[in-house]
Amino acid sequence: MKKLGKTLFAFSLLVVLLLAACSKDASNESSEGAKGSNEKGKDKQITLRVGTWEGGDGLAMQQKIADDYMDKNPNVKIEIESVPDQYGTKILTQIAANDAPDIFQIGDGDVRLFMEKGGLENLTPFAEGSNGINYDDYYENVLEVGKIDDNLYTMPKDYSTLAVFYNKKLFDEAGAPYPEKGWTWEEFNDVAKKLTKVEGKNVVQWGVSLPGANQRFLIPLLYGYGGSLISDDGEKYEGYMNSEGSKKALQLYHDMYFKDKITPSNADSEAFKGVNLFETGKVAMDIMGRWPLTGYLSNPNLDFGIVDLPEGPSGEVNSIFYAGYGLYTKSENKDAAWDYLKFLTGAPGSSVFADHAFSAVKSVAEEKGQTTDPLQKPFVDGVANVQMFPERLSPYYQATGSKEYSDMLERLMLGEKMDISKALDETAKKSEEALAKEKK
Repeated sequence: MKKLGKTLFAFSLLVVLLLAACSKDASNESSEGAKGSNEKGKDKQITLRVGTWEGGDGLAMQQKIADDYMDKNPNVKIEIESVPDQYGTKILTQIAANDAPDIFQIGDGDVRLFMEKGGLENLTPFAEGSNGINYDDYYENVLEVGKIDDNLYTMPKDYSTLAVFYNKKLFDEAGAPYPEKGWTWEEFNDVAKKLTKVEGKNVVQWGVSLPGANQRFLIPLLYGYGGSLISDDGEKYEGYMNSEGSKKALQLYHDMYFKDKITPSNADSEAFKGVNLFETGKVAMDIMGRWPLTGYLSNPNLDFGIVDLPEGPSGEVNSIFYAGYGLYTKSENKDAAWDYLKFLTGAPGSSVFADHAFSAVKSVAEEKGQTTDPLQKPFVDGVANVQMFPERLSPYYQATGSKEYSDMLERLMLGEKMDISKALDETAKKSEEALAKEKK
């Protein structure tokens, strides 16, 4: 299995799990935890606090799931604490004050941070206990995001991988065949050139909108060429960030911007700030997660398709964006909290979330048509190709490699002339030196 592929407060997106009694009578599916936390019987009243950054429709879905659980478990009261602004700061403050919610939402890049801050309970004993889960019910690479050192710390709420959106009308006008699974990054570049239109000295239509300096979006290209950002053990930059595969991939990326000019530059993007260039027909392709899909489907003037990411010499690689829930280490009702966490991220809760996001529960994904719908299937298929993102490999990445690599990418995106090979050698060296300092 390939390892799983924003910073502290950059939290991402879907979910799920088996009923609390997947091996028991379905009518008893969600009461095990409440019983287990009550030595005198299941009639003891329990209050569980659930922290979330969501509001609006997202909060309404969470409330519906909570209401469904409370109907089945009248001795449990679930209080959802919504903090749409400064959520990460709030949770860290509550952990420091020993007053965090029993269950709280967490973004993929912060799992290790919150674990090391002592805020996340190791869920492995619960998951593998008498009221546990069947790991095979979940997409393995989604479940893996919540693991550190083979221990499970968060359960998935929702997720998205990446795929390529393409405008069928613009492809038809260019006489270009629609892309298909198995295409390469070179073919991607070639078709983007055909779809780029220039009138005079001005580009009036770009072949693709590329993700700029976003490292998570760059992972499929870098790793697809056999490159990387950091060693698998999170201990080395040199030889990885500046490997031959990393250099070849970044050179291709550079050329897409400045040689072939198939994508809007920083200045172009700033000029069109607030405009969805794909939806308005200014770009023919867009590398993106599931997030705009619902809006695009409601636009009668947009005829589009979605295809798997291109392959590199090392095959197809994908990135993952994930939101999950963890259990607070100092919860006074851990068994009950785990039981609700199972329900929330298992089949019952996931069935609610799955109308708006991808489910990590295989049965729910299949039931909702996510594995067969041509506009969703590429994302689900991409889960098998997910590569671990560096923030999960090293607790020092944000302060070391990410900082140095971002600085180099930002300069590249601004059009600074640079020798890609030398720039990566320098960046890897600086990252290595910064890592050594951080670990002292």
